[in-house]
Amino acid sequence: MNNLNEDNEKSLENSLNKAIADMDFSNISEKVKNSLDNFIENTINFVNKKSERKPVIPIKDPMVCVQKPPEKSKSSFFKTFSGISAFTSFGMLISILDDFSFSDFNLFVLFTVVGIGLYRFAKRIDIISKDYERFIKELGNNTVISIRDLASAVQKSEKDTIKELLYMMDKGYFKQARIVENDSLFLLDIPTFNLYKNQNMKLPKENIYEKEKLIAESAHDDVTIEKAEDLVKSSNQYLSSIKLSISRIENRAFLEKVIELKKTIQNIINIVKRYPEKAQALDKFMNYYLPTTVKLIDAYTEYEIMGSDEKDILSAMKEIDSSIFTINEAFEKIQLELLEDRTMDIKTDIDTMKLLLNQEGYLKKDWSKNE
Repeated sequence: MNNLNEDNEKSLENSLNKAIADMDFSNISEKVKNSLDNFIENTINFVNKKSERKPVIPIKDPMVCVQKPPEKSKSSFFKTFSGISAFTSFGMLISILDDFSFSDFNLFVLFTVVGIGLYRFAKRIDIISKDYERFIKELGNNTVISIRDLASAVQKSEKDTIKELLYMMDKGYFKQARIVENDSLFLLDIPTFNLYKNQNMKLPKENIYEKEKLIAESAHDDVTIEKAEDLVKSSNQYLSSIKLSISRIENRAFLEKVIELKKTIQNIINIVKRYPEKAQALDKFMNYYLPTTVKLIDAYTEYEIMGSDEKDILSAMKEIDSSIFTINEAFEKIQLELLEDRTMDIKTDIDTMKLLLNQEGYLKKDWSKNE
């Protein structure tokens, strides 16, 4: 979601909190409408896979992978000292040629060996850093990959690739990684490793690429299901609060709006239960608009219990009434959008069936007449 939408939501939240504190809900329904317009637009874009939001990439998580090779800065340091050693060694050589002494010769050998050693170590770090970047690029959005693919990415043998991976794991490049399946499969993070342990007995053993694919798909499914379960659990808590308010509301017209809203929310929850992947589009629904709705309904019931005829309170109740109507309209649009692709699938199935029946000649008969 862009900054403008976040600012709109923050503005509504601040306005609502202030309205509850001051009992002044003037223009709150208009602010609710404007905020919901943005919410609907972004949710529809998300459902249609046109959302600008980027998915979380495991390799971008600093708890899983370091974002910069931790030893890369050491390379320049060692190269500098290697150069100093080479320069000193050259000075010792000049001194030896001018006036040989065992002390100068020993210093020459020492600085030469140290210089070469530092340079070779710096080059090794450079290679490891470049290979790490290639491993990250090869992983992409995945949390499981075959060692063969990683070896191909750095143009090394699988044996050398495993040694390099183990070194990186030891030095903290990969903070949660595991190598499994007789050193043939690389698992990037702990959730994927746990999934591998839990499902290992169910997966085929003869095809490592098939196993890699199944683990990756299962990891994605687990994340989706967990997100859906969290949404259902949180939404049910808000529904319980709305149900409690329903038992307290006296105004019949407002009560009917809240009952209708509760049904719409329940329908959205049922959709997520049946199609967990839909939860990905409903972050704002669960974390922002549901609690906002509960706040508005609670405020209305409290003002109604007060039984005051004050103009400000009556005006506030009218604004809340209008807001709840607007919210229900928005939630109904979201509900329809979540089901649109399913509706299209059903329509496609019906059209296909009609086509097949027509090809068989069944639709040409008039079954209403006796033959």
